[in-house]
Amino acid sequence: MRKNLFFNLLPKILILIFLFINVQQSNSLTIKSGQIISSDGKVYEFASPKEKEFLIKKSKTHGKSMGVFNNNLFLIIDEKIFFIPLQEIITSTDIQITNLVIEKTNLFIKKYNLNEGSEVIKNKLYLGAKKIKKLYLLNKLQKNILSKRGSYITFYFSF
Repeated sequence: MRKNLFFNLLPKILILIFLFINVQQSNSLTIKSGQIISSDGKVYEFASPKEKEFLIKKSKTHGKSMGVFNNNLFLIIDEKIFFIPLQEIITSTDIQITNLVIEKTNLFIKKYNLNEGSEVIKNKLYLGAKKIKKLYLLNKLQKNILSKRGSYITFYFSF
């Protein structure tokens, strides 16, 4: 009887061990805000080297040095890309956005030894971050209105 019990439990125990090992392996990769997994399987900050090269080339040809890419607000400065994850922007208050932009800009300027134009960079990013936050809130408002089968006018006049 004990042998039967042992042979009945053995496959179940082996399955549990196998599942436990697989769960441990699947949790070994953690991606932080602002990181992506590229097609080559590597994790990069903001974008893969090919994507960064494309954005820099596009900014040279079209003159657009600021935008949103891979859920990040980015600004291209002297062929270097400065970015802030959108998640950090949309969850922040106005004061936190100001502090976030100042902190990240100071780190970027130190990293690349940029002396000139730090205030211009901060202003551009601050205005961009504020616009992103407003667009996010408007989009959220629109989804709320549409989910309740109302309209902007009904929402506006209900207050």
